[in-house]
Amino acid sequence: MKKIALISGSYSLTSRLNGLAAYAQSYFGSRARLDVIHVHQLPAGALISADYKDREITEANKLVAESDGVIVTTPIFKASFSGILKTYLDLLPQHALDGKVVLPLALGGSPAHVLAIKYALEPVLSELGAQHIIQGAYTIDHQVKRADNGRFEMEREAARRLERALRQFEENLQKLEASPVISH
Repeated sequence: MKKIALISGSYSLTSRLNGLAAYAQSYFGSRARLDVIHVHQLPAGALISADYKDREITEANKLVAESDGVIVTTPIFKASFSGILKTYLDLLPQHALDGKVVLPLALGGSPAHVLAIKYALEPVLSELGAQHIIQGAYTIDHQVKRADNGRFEMEREAARRLERALRQFEENLQKLEASPVISH
């Protein structure tokens, strides 16, 4: 069974960004083990002081290390990914994403920031060793609605884009498994 680490750069569990994470969990169902790392739930002191030896940071990093693929979700603020996500990415080992398939997913207030994935987040993911970055999906926040039951509902067009990105991610996970990977 494939192992996927989903790193959520949201600031709360009620954020509409969690609708993207929920969609990914639903997409994979029982076909993969998906472990979610809610960065805002990691110890603030360890994040701010870059304490990579903190037990909870170490456990989160272990989930990433043991994964076959990594999904990174982030809200977009001022044309870039969230600061809380950056504090966690800074605590990952230098080549943490080497040999993994990586899918960035973002949520923003307008289409004006659609390139934030490409020009802000992807360079950081590449610096962490990611060589297999799937074209990310950008969702506008009004396309994700909070339902009365605490779940999220996705507009059809946004769901289609997410589905396409997740399918490409899954296909690349299978291709990577089929071919030997040489680590640096």
